[in-house]
Amino acid sequence: MNDLAQPVTATDEFSDLLADLRQLSKGMLLAFRLAVGQRLLDRFFAGQISAYRDRNPEKDAAFARFTQTCRQELADLGLSPSVARQCIVAHVTWQLLPPSVRDQLLLSHVVELGRVGDPTARARLAMDTTLNRWNVEQLKDAIDRDAAGQYYDTDPTTPGTQPPPAKPEAARLPQPGRLVTQLHKAAADLGEWQTAWRSVDASKLRGGQKVKLAGALQALKAKVAELEAELAEAPDVGEE
Repeated sequence: MNDLAQPVTATDEFSDLLADLRQLSKGMLLAFRLAVGQRLLDRFFAGQISAYRDRNPEKDAAFARFTQTCRQELADLGLSPSVARQCIVAHVTWQLLPPSVRDQLLLSHVVELGRVGDPTARARLAMDTTLNRWNVEQLKDAIDRDAAGQYYDTDPTTPGTQPPPAKPEAARLPQPGRLVTQLHKAAADLGEWQTAWRSVDASKLRGGQKVKLAGALQALKAKVAELEAELAEAPDVGEE
């Protein structure tokens, strides 16, 4: 059998060429769709994205008439009415992206980035797409999380998304009623300690222990005096 008739299979020998051809195909598709978007925007919306987004009835009607009247011819070019609109969005979005990342994005990436209204967020998402090598589904997930106020990981060594860092809890002020209950319990506990103390032979205390206990009692008396003074100054708000 002639060698030319032998079936050709994709092997590692041609993997680099196939990858190059796939990238070329994607690049050509992007260039074609961007050019289509520019021509449609110029023809039907005077080159103004605001006119397209505002859905000017007269201009939008002309565009819709074009996509319906020429539906078959556009289909032959891979341009359904929805894809034609995507081309316009992609063209405008492309102009707003950082130049350093444009050539590394696919058409599907550019279309997804068109959903992001904030310029800073759009640029950050575009750059992280290239750094993390996100496919369109990963980019879509990142966009949705960003819109929901969530943090997504921008470290290219650990691509993917993660929940936002936990917000520090605000310091909770003690409730007056709960605090009064706790102080009342502390007073009751002190009464129990006093009873227990009376069962101890104080003569057996070492010098250091006696000094330590005396210091604790002095501190306790000082705190009680402060609380009594503050309570006396507090305004009366009525009885419960």
